[in-house]
Amino acid sequence: MSYDKKGNHLAYFVPIIPLSLNAAEVLKEIDIGATGADHGELLCVRSCRVVEVQFTLVGELAGGTTTAPTVLFKKRPTPLSATGESTVGTLTIPDATAIGKTVYKPVTPVAFAVGDSMELSHTVGVGTPTGQGYYSFICEEDPEVAGNNSDMILSA
Repeated sequence: MSYDKKGNHLAYFVPIIPLSLNAAEVLKEIDIGATGADHGELLCVRSCRVVEVQFTLVGELAGGTTTAPTVLFKKRPTPLSATGESTVGTLTIPDATAIGKTVYKPVTPVAFAVGDSMELSHTVGVGTPTGQGYYSFICEEDPEVAGNNSDMILSA
């Protein structure tokens, strides 16, 4: 009998931190009460399927909005390029979500091959939005041999 292997995104992805950046923005807490922004990308290093997206409030509760902020998760076939990107999942963060609470959403499984990336961003709500926290996503193992991935090249 076979069992699906699931894990946190860090078992399948590593942060993309270009040399020109002084900080690892993609690893920082996201302020969903601030102007909407892109927060960076994570590079897929192990084939997987993303099955759930999450946002956990940590530094500040979500509140004060007439239109809730959203956290977006997007697949990029070419890292650091929006060409061909597609939305994996969008979370709407409800008003009065307390610190320590996680907003989550199961998604139709999206396959990631080694070399794809996950881009993270948010849109700010309307009103006086607040909220600070961390994104995460759950992956299932997607067994594949390196030779079947056109983005992988066997070294001499």
